[in-house]
Amino acid sequence: MNLKEKLKALLKEAAELQAKKADDLTEDDVARIPALTAEIADTKSKIDAQEAAAEALKSAVAEDQHQETPEVPAGRTKARGEAPRTLGAGFVGSEAMKAFRENHPNGVSKGNPINIEARRFASKGDSVRAVKAPLNTIDNGDTTPTRLPGIEDVTYRRPNTLLDLITVGTTDAAWLEYRQLVSTTNNASIVPEAQTTNSAANLKPISGLSTRTADAKAHTYADGIEATTQELNDDGAMTSLIDGILSQNLRDEIERIVLSGDDANGEPNGILNTTGVLQQAFSTDMVTSIRKGKTLLRETSNTIPQAVLLNPEDDEAFDLLKDGNDRYLGNGPFGTGPSTAWAVPRIASAAMPKGQALMGDFRAFQLLIFEALSILAFNQHKDYAQRNLVYVRAELRALQMFRQPAKLAVIDIEAGV
Repeated sequence: MNLKEKLKALLKEAAELQAKKADDLTEDDVARIPALTAEIADTKSKIDAQEAAAEALKSAVAEDQHQETPEVPAGRTKARGEAPRTLGAGFVGSEAMKAFRENHPNGVSKGNPINIEARRFASKGDSVRAVKAPLNTIDNGDTTPTRLPGIEDVTYRRPNTLLDLITVGTTDAAWLEYRQLVSTTNNASIVPEAQTTNSAANLKPISGLSTRTADAKAHTYADGIEATTQELNDDGAMTSLIDGILSQNLRDEIERIVLSGDDANGEPNGILNTTGVLQQAFSTDMVTSIRKGKTLLRETSNTIPQAVLLNPEDDEAFDLLKDGNDRYLGNGPFGTGPSTAWAVPRIASAAMPKGQALMGDFRAFQLLIFEALSILAFNQHKDYAQRNLVYVRAELRALQMFRQPAKLAVIDIEAGV
């Protein structure tokens, strides 16, 4: 019996004695009451000491957590209150999955319905991390990682993607209108102190903003995969399926919409279909065209390019450029440094049309999460229940805003594109 159980028994005994009338108390009862009172006080004191010791130990462990964070195995979640490491780990560690396991400790029999809806394991903030999947030590939009010992693996560095460059955040609106910036007139100047009260020459300047109204509507991004009930019952298998296939498919589709979404197909307009994005025609060759695009951005919207996005085949052609002595012009096959074009980081995306490059400050484009990423697993689909199959679906709702289209330029890097 622990101290709390002992205290409960003592209090019960005291309540029984208290219920007796004074005339009904026996000699044993009278002798027991002082000892019982002292025992209750002593037990309470010991319980308080136990709780104080446990709290002190908890604080000591919490203070030491910043020094060393233990690695969390795949298929498990971190301590309560922390964000899951991956989308798959969040699903297998969700309350919905735990309840399913408790209700079916020996698995499900053929034909039994399965319905696992893990909506609460991820907040909008967790959705941002799942979609963006940023580089280990990188801030949003910064393509130059900060090297921290023991944090970033510079040998097997994870490459940047388009979703690492754009602004990814959250919103509480399913639809909104906003001002899209077309052009600016910079009227900044030095203003001397006014000599008179009615002089118009000493007024503070106002820069001009030319805008147009644009709207953003939340759309649903979703994908699903088939899994067996055996895979559903194995944390490692489900984590690998969700992280290795489902989440990657979802990011690929979001990247496609961000680049080339078309409202004529019921999609939000992507960067390539937005009026106001700068256009640079082909000039001489791929390298020259990209350099002219860099100048166009600086002269038109005073933009310092953050990255240049290329189709993988064009990125390959850039790597294979050689000089007159048949030597590779860039890093070559044995280089370890980052790939750049005119000192601008190069990023490959299969969603980018071949023969074109996209350069500029991608932070001008915003993807805002409206409904947090959720995962639903069920077998009420076709004949899945009879075949012991489960449909696992991931989906979220987000809207796109493109505040400054002139911060990006589409560059033709092939003649006749």
